[in-house]
Amino acid sequence: MLSEYRSSIRRSAISTSPQKHVKTLPIATVLAVSFGTLVIITVVIVLGISLTSGLTNTRDLLIDKASAAMESAENDLTELLNPAAYQTQYIAKAISEGQLDVNNREQLTDYLLAAVAGTPQISTLSFVGPNLQGMASNRDHQRIITFDESRDPVARLAIREISSQKKGSWGQLIYVPTLQETILSFREPVIRDGQFVGALIATITVTTVNNRMNAAQSLTNGKRFILYGNDHVLLQQGMNRPMNGLSVDNVVPKLEEIEDPILKEIWSEDRDELELLGNPTAFESHYLQINGNGYIFIYKHLDGYADKTFTIGYWIRDEDVSAELRRLAIAGIAGLVIMLLSAVVAIVIGRRISRPVLMLSDASRQISKLDFQAVKSLPRSRFTEVNEANDAYNAMLRGLTWFETYVPKSLVRKLMESGEAHSEERIVTVMFTDIAGFTPQAESMETEEVANFLNHHFELVTSCIEAEGGTVDKFIGDAVMAFWGAPEVQEDHAARACRAAMAIKQAIIADNEKRRDDGLPDVHMRIGIHTGPLVVGNIGAAGRLNYTVVGDTVNIAQRMEQYGKTLSPDQTDEVFTLMTDATYNAAPDTNATKIGDYQLKGRQDPVTIYQLT
Repeated sequence: MLSEYRSSIRRSAISTSPQKHVKTLPIATVLAVSFGTLVIITVVIVLGISLTSGLTNTRDLLIDKASAAMESAENDLTELLNPAAYQTQYIAKAISEGQLDVNNREQLTDYLLAAVAGTPQISTLSFVGPNLQGMASNRDHQRIITFDESRDPVARLAIREISSQKKGSWGQLIYVPTLQETILSFREPVIRDGQFVGALIATITVTTVNNRMNAAQSLTNGKRFILYGNDHVLLQQGMNRPMNGLSVDNVVPKLEEIEDPILKEIWSEDRDELELLGNPTAFESHYLQINGNGYIFIYKHLDGYADKTFTIGYWIRDEDVSAELRRLAIAGIAGLVIMLLSAVVAIVIGRRISRPVLMLSDASRQISKLDFQAVKSLPRSRFTEVNEANDAYNAMLRGLTWFETYVPKSLVRKLMESGEAHSEERIVTVMFTDIAGFTPQAESMETEEVANFLNHHFELVTSCIEAEGGTVDKFIGDAVMAFWGAPEVQEDHAARACRAAMAIKQAIIADNEKRRDDGLPDVHMRIGIHTGPLVVGNIGAAGRLNYTVVGDTVNIAQRMEQYGKTLSPDQTDEVFTLMTDATYNAAPDTNATKIGDYQLKGRQDPVTIYQLT
């Protein structure tokens, strides 16, 4: 029998074939490139000729000015930091040669206070012994402060590092929360008679560095800067104090945190090295276009004043360098404006043309999700072809909205995911549900009441079925037919059906409580479940197909539901569920009670029946 079904059904089965993947491009991009390519090529050629016309005449002048500016900036920084190191080394030498006794508190106090007084840039000068006890002279308080850092693991690690050094060095930048300041520190180990007797640490605040560097003459249409590493800003001209939001882990602002939009882009991938300013022994330079304007960055790297390299430099507008560069900038800006305008025009035209197409594409994606209620009708378009497509789409949307009322959305989604709908034989689990005594109950109800009752009942039942991955096949009066194991393969289809039956029972019990509160009679149900081989796939004529299951397993599942009338004629249980031994064996962890072997109508062999509990 099954073989006859399969041979007749294959003639109407729907098969899918894999589609060859075609690489696609956004229509707006294609249009923009098409419209702008010719203009951009022309502008690039003209711009290149213009930019090369005056470079030779300005080379020597730019190198002289840049070298002098970089030397001045470097001297400002080193003349600020080096005296702090010299004072520290001087005191360390005095201790090493026995001129200063670290155990003589009064003498050590005089040295520390004198050093701070004679070196205004020093914020604090501290002496720390091997036991992490020491004293510090503080400029703000103008007195000696004693401290004990023996319990601080960071301090122990730092003093161990200093003790292993043969000479002083500048350490990493440190943020001090109590001061709300970031400091530079010079650490000098103190050695006497070959033994480490302590360390001298001089600190200079970043604010002091900023004040000193900002005291230099300001640049016209430019700013000086000092970078800490490549991505942090130690100094930014015009900023007297560090930015807010500094912490132990963020000792100075990051490039992306500063307000200067020019300095932010210093390491942009679009930068061009300025070979005409090539003087690697004195400085480095590059040119960058930012927001249609040209900027020249001139800088050099300075090591030895922190754990990371300092980058000292400045940026200036290229038009302020010289008249020759201004002419080059005008030509470059004009070319860029033309290029940008052509790109903008291409983008605008492309978007205007592609907008209705993109709307159609987006709406089509929504339809592919089967969410028809969320899809809106497309508006009319000024383009004839697009307008015709929109009208056709709107008609299709109206049809699909009605279509989803009659076709289970979950089934369509599963078929879309599996990509197959051909008929085949599978082992599946079938469920039938029925309301006990519904016919006489419906006779006393109005037509609208019957419809509302059934719609509510079916909502309860189908939600439990679909929650377990089941497919609702059809509604037969007040009955529901569902199955598991197709179209997607479900190894535990029998267990899913049993869990769905238990969920239906809980839903009916909860719903009956509400009905009793409203003065309505309880609803009682019978459920039959059977597992066995079936033909599953598209069944019907070429113009009207149903994805369903066919075979004796369906009949047995229905007879299980009907047999509930015989085994529980009074229907004392709100939901009475019977299943065959085939289902019980396929779902061994299901709680069920064996009722016995019974002879079903139309079958020669008895069937062992279980009640789901």
